[in-house]
Amino acid sequence: MARRVCGEEHYPATLLAVAGHGLPGATRAFPAEPLGDKAWTALLAAAREHRVLGPLRQAVGEGRLPTRDRQAADARALHRAGLLRVLSLEQALLSLVRLLGEAGIDSRVLKGSAVARLDYREPALRSFIDLDVLVRAADFERAVATLGTAGLARTLAEPSPGFDRRFDKGTTLRHAAGYELDLHRTFVLGPWGRLVRLESLWDEGEAFELGGHRLRALSRRNRFLHACYHAALGDWPLRLGSLRDIAEMLRWADPDGAAILSIAREWGIQAVVAAAVADCTRLLGLPADGELTRWAPGYVPTRREVSWLALHTHANKTFAAQALATVRVLPWRDRTAYVRALLLPDAEYVAGRHRSALSRFGYAVREVRRGRAARS
Repeated sequence: MARRVCGEEHYPATLLAVAGHGLPGATRAFPAEPLGDKAWTALLAAAREHRVLGPLRQAVGEGRLPTRDRQAADARALHRAGLLRVLSLEQALLSLVRLLGEAGIDSRVLKGSAVARLDYREPALRSFIDLDVLVRAADFERAVATLGTAGLARTLAEPSPGFDRRFDKGTTLRHAAGYELDLHRTFVLGPWGRLVRLESLWDEGEAFELGGHRLRALSRRNRFLHACYHAALGDWPLRLGSLRDIAEMLRWADPDGAAILSIAREWGIQAVVAAAVADCTRLLGLPADGELTRWAPGYVPTRREVSWLALHTHANKTFAAQALATVRVLPWRDRTAYVRALLLPDAEYVAGRHRSALSRFGYAVREVRRGRAARS
C-alpha cells in the first residue's frame, strides 16, 4: 500500500519553475518566450493561490521568466498588493501578541512573519493571508476570550465546552477588518496532531524582530517539523508555497538532519517528514544531496502511516474521516466524551448548519462513509 503522490500534472510547468526560482541547484526550466495572454493570466492566478508571488516577481525582475511589459507590470502589482496585505497583518499580529502577553498568556508565532524573517533569505519572497499563533492547551479558553476583547470572534462554536483544549487543532477567529487568526494548540487535526509532543514546543523558541518588537517563533527544529506538517497535510494538491518553506529551511535543516530525524522518530512522524521533504525536492526540482533529502525518498511508510496520510491527501478529505481516525489514538478515558461531542454537539454548534441534532448525527455518518470511500 503506497502513499498517494501529488504529480506534476497538477501544476503548470512554469509555476513549478517559479516556485523553485532562486533555490540552489533548482533544475526546473522557464519558457524561452513570454507566455500567451491566457497562459499568463492562469499563471498569475496559480501563483497567488500557491503563495509564490514573491518568487514570480523575482524571476520576472531577474529576466529568468521572459515577459512583455504589461506582464511584468502585472507581476509587480500583484506582489506589491500582497506585501501591503502582509504589512497590515503584521500590525495586527503585534497588537494581538502584546494583548496575549499582557493577559499572562505565552504564545508562539507560526508560519507567516516568523518563517519569512527567520528562514527566507529575503522576507519579501514569502507572502501570507492570515495569522497563526500557538498557545498552550491550558490557556486556550482564556486566549479566545482575551482576543475577543480585540474584536476577534470564533467562526465556529465548540461542539462542547473544552473540546478545543482537549481534542481539536484549535479554532479560527475572524476580525471585522476582514482578517483571520488561526489559534492553535497543536499542528493539525487528526491522529498526526495527537503525536505532536506539545510540551516540547514550549522551549525558548527563537526570537525575531517585527516593527522594533521581539516576538517568539518555535525553535528551529520544531519550526521545521511544523513546516513538514503544513506542507504534507495542509492542502491537496500540495501548496507550492508550503513546499518552498521546506526548501528554504533545508539550508540549515539538512546539516542538522540527524537531530531532526531523532525527534521525528521520537514523535512517530517520520512519514510526515519524509513526504514533505521528498515532495519538495521532487516538485521543485532540487538536488537530493543532504541527509534529509537523501533519506526521504527511500522511507517506506507503514500501512497505518499510509492510511493516516490519506486522510489529508485527496480532494474529498473530510473532517469526519479525520475525526474517526482520531478516536483510535485517544486514551480510552477520552473516547466517549470525544464521540459524544461530535455526534451530539451543543445547540450553538449545530445552529445555522443543521436542522437538528438528529440531522447532525445523520450528516456525521454520511461524512464518515464518504471519507472511507475516498480513501479506498
